[in-house]
Amino acid sequence: MTMIDEEEIKCSLCGKISKQPVLLISNQFGYQDLDLRPSEMYRSTINTWVLECPHCGYVATNLDDELTIDKDFLESEQYKTCDGIEFESKLSEIFYKYYLIQTKISEDVDSFFAILQCVWTCDDANDEDNSKLTRRIAINIADKIIESGKDRDNRFILLKADLLRRSGEFDQLIEEYENLTLDDELLDNIIKFHIKKAYEIINEMFVILS
Repeated sequence: MTMIDEEEIKCSLCGKISKQPVLLISNQFGYQDLDLRPSEMYRSTINTWVLECPHCGYVATNLDDELTIDKDFLESEQYKTCDGIEFESKLSEIFYKYYLIQTKISEDVDSFFAILQCVWTCDDANDEDNSKLTRRIAINIADKIIESGKDRDNRFILLKADLLRRSGEFDQLIEEYENLTLDDELLDNIIKFHIKKAYEIINEMFVILS
């Protein structure tokens, strides 16, 4: 069961009030996807995860929390135009702006999950070009996290494999992962799944072109 209500929330940036969707209750049935997107019904509440003030354009998980970013950045062309990216959905714009803010105030891990959620919104909007573009951004951040050695549970190695496959980077996926083992049967089987799918798609493309 999912319940979403509307509440009047005061923006911490401009001080103006707007009505915003607020998640009251939800649940999940089944497992999350390989790219960590949650199962339903919670999956369909994504429009409540990050909110945008309609008056000034500030986005946050909680608009009324104390502002932690330079206001000048929110007036920049980079922020206002989403780096010049023309998204198919307003929700994708909101999540991309949230990602831009995270790059200014948080660690790479927070930026990664912010752009990953933007990826999901692009998928929902069938915005294939920007699904690939945002996945490439996520891959670059994942590389930085993996290289830092700060995260030791292999989740970013697995997430990168999923991002490579879904963005059509099959050659890179095979090159980096075909001989990789993580000494964990479940994780190694997930990698094998990605490699198998990559080869299947490459073979299908070869048949079509031949």
